Amino acid sequence: MTNLETIVANVDSMRKNAQEQDFYKNVPLANDTLKLLEELDDPDEGPLGKAYACNAILRELPEYDTPRLALKLLRRELSWLQESDEKSDWLHEDEVESDIARLEAYIDVDGISMEEFCKQYGRHLHFDPVERTAKWEEIYCDVEIACAKRLKGVPRGMGYCFGYWAARSNVLKEYGIDWKSPGIMNPRVMFD
Repeated sequence: MTNLETIVANVDSMRKNAQEQDFYKNVPLANDTLKLLEELDDPDEGPLGKAYACNAILRELPEYDTPRLALKLLRRELSWLQESDEKSDWLHEDEVESDIARLEAYIDVDGISMEEFCKQYGRHLHFDPVERTAKWEEIYCDVEIACAKRLKGVPRGMGYCFGYWAARSNVLKEYGIDWKSPGIMNPRVMFD
């Protein structure tokens, strides 16, 4: 399989994982695919095609759980857009720059509070500040794998979020993290 074929297959796998709500499986695929894109030396696939591929990868990532990876992809997407002689009808540098600024603000725990971030970027649900840390991103996949094992066979219907949050909280405690679920962070919100 060529690098280009592998890139396409990876993005297809990422879409399938996202449909199944298994976003954590997309993190290693995103890293591998970005590396392949950077190594890609195909005369038919120029900078704009690579920017499109970055955009496709980003749509399948849990950007607030992996903001540093998302930033790496966004910065690469922007550089390929700027490098391209072609212009896209739907992918614009200013929108990518805006996404970069938003995620930079998100990980700037010391510079912008959760409340300020939510207000500035129109987020209505509060989240535990630990979710903005590098540590969170480093252990994200391992935590999600452990949660998936604990919840194997549990249907993802009404009320699933409560079991998932309990499993996630317990796994994070094993990492020394006292995480507060969206239910705790948003006491006036009803979740299913």
